[in-house]
Amino acid sequence: MKTCLNEAKNMGVSRVFTLTYKPEFFSKLGFKKIDKEELPHKIWSECVSCPKFPDCDEVALIIKIHAKKQFI
Repeated sequence: MKTCLNEAKNMGVSRVFTLTYKPEFFSKLGFKKIDKEELPHKIWSECVSCPKFPDCDEVALIIKIHAKKQFI
């Protein structure tokens, strides 16, 4: 995951989000819980075909990537 975040930083990506059943893993890396409605609309177009929609129990988290930060 740290390699992925470093690659995102090198590509100029400013934020990375996840939908997960294991939020503790991502929280340890600095991700913060957000409301799913904050995610891009494109994500919701994928969710509509999910059998769990609209009662999804995944947790949305996001991390802001700063130019100087390296994920070691």
